[in-house]
Amino acid sequence: MNTETPAAAKQARINAVRLAPLGRHTRYMLASYLRHFLMVTSVLLAIALTIDLWPQFQTVATSRGSGPLDAAWNLLRFSALRTPWLIAPFLSFAAFLGVVWSEVVHTQSGERMLIWNSGRSPVQCLAPVLLLGLVLGVSEFILDAWAGPASMAVQMQEKLGLDGSRLDRTRLGDPAWIALPNGLLTAQIEYGPPPVLHDVTIFRRDAEGQLTEVAIAAVARMQPGTGRWILDDGHFWVAKATPSSVPSSHDLMVPFRTRTVTLDLDPLWLSVFGMEPQYLPLGILRPLTVSDRDPESQNRYRTRLNVLYGETLLPGAMALLAASLCMLLLAYATPAASLVGIVFAGYLAHFATKACLLLGQTGYMSPVLAGWLVPGSLLAVSVLLLIVMGRRRISAA
Repeated sequence: MNTETPAAAKQARINAVRLAPLGRHTRYMLASYLRHFLMVTSVLLAIALTIDLWPQFQTVATSRGSGPLDAAWNLLRFSALRTPWLIAPFLSFAAFLGVVWSEVVHTQSGERMLIWNSGRSPVQCLAPVLLLGLVLGVSEFILDAWAGPASMAVQMQEKLGLDGSRLDRTRLGDPAWIALPNGLLTAQIEYGPPPVLHDVTIFRRDAEGQLTEVAIAAVARMQPGTGRWILDDGHFWVAKATPSSVPSSHDLMVPFRTRTVTLDLDPLWLSVFGMEPQYLPLGILRPLTVSDRDPESQNRYRTRLNVLYGETLLPGAMALLAASLCMLLLAYATPAASLVGIVFAGYLAHFATKACLLLGQTGYMSPVLAGWLVPGSLLAVSVLLLIVMGRRRISAA
């Protein structure tokens, strides 16, 4: 028979420990994570900006006006344009270091012992980490997929800085060699859109690799939607019975005013020729992953797209790994060896993301694997660490 009075039962319900994902502890730890994350990011950004600005300081400072105020404004504006590119590569590692910093403070202040004694399990302590991962995952995707390409578009339009001048789309590109399914092409590209080719030379070959045709033209213009190009003011040569070497002079070639040829070239790919995949917005990157016929370029574009999507999970996976390692190794004290080992583990994870990106872009790893291997592995390791901690707590009890 239950002899509890209504007042006692009400008091028991009030004193009961319940999981509160958005409770006071969660808000406190999330604020600590964000504070330390911003401090780490500020230091890393200051270092990165210094390294980035140093070789182009004079060019940027005098890009618009020559007075002291003009120079200060130019540098400040250029730094703001460069910031998305400089933050995105180390944002996940900064999240890792920020969480480690907060967890060290949490342990040294005795707060972790208080939380453990309250009956809260390690899994119940993960709410602030998961919220941090959600916020930073969305932030990194916005920075890398939208803000970065938008800022680079401004730099290219204004020919601002070394990259802006190098990737200027309003000038003719340097002579480029482009592989075709049945030959080779060299030309200077007017990026457009639509793209136009200047000083064009086209080499055709047969199935055995023998030269069968050569066409030289001043300009090549695309016929939209047909895959055909119109060559203006040029010469051509076609092998008769037996393929031979390239003609040595225009006397052996037939002149023409206009000539129509079929070139297996994607105009979108030509318009961004020479640009690194990280500078392309999603609206251009997605079509290139399916339309471009160059395997090497496809590896670069597809890897970049998968890495972008994988970045939505990467900051959360890094933060979860940091919290799990700290709860396991720094639960009651912060020995130097354990702290150095945790930071080294985070650096290895950061290095692995860059290694997978490189391997994916060069074709040594599947683009999907390059984008998702590290986030998936970090999540799996974190789950394993939580299981180990749970078993330890059960055995200790």
